[in-house]
Amino acid sequence: MVQFASYSIKNLVMESLYKLRNVDKKFAGINVAHDMTPKERSECKKLVSEAKQKEADDSSGEYMYRVRGYPGKMRIVQIKARRSTQVLRP
Repeated sequence: MVQFASYSIKNLVMESLYKLRNVDKKFAGINVAHDMTPKERSECKKLVSEAKQKEADDSSGEYMYRVRGYPGKMRIVQIKARRSTQVLRP
C-alpha cells in the first residue's frame, strides 16, 4: 500500500496508470486501485451491476455504461460506444 502526501499527487498517479499497458512483462502484473472501505466497495459493486443492467437494457448498442469517480463519489456515466468501421476492398 502506498500513501501520498496530498490528494492531488494521488490523482496525478491514478491518471497516469494507462501508461502501464505498454511496459515490460515484469511489470505487467502490477495492479493499482483506490483503497476503499467495505461500504465504498459494496457501493461500487452495486453501481457496476446497475451499469451492466443499463447496458443490457440498451437495445440500440449505441452507448456503454461505466462507473467513474473517486471512492465515495462514484457515479454511472453514459459513453458513446466506439464502432469499428472496416472497409472491405475487392
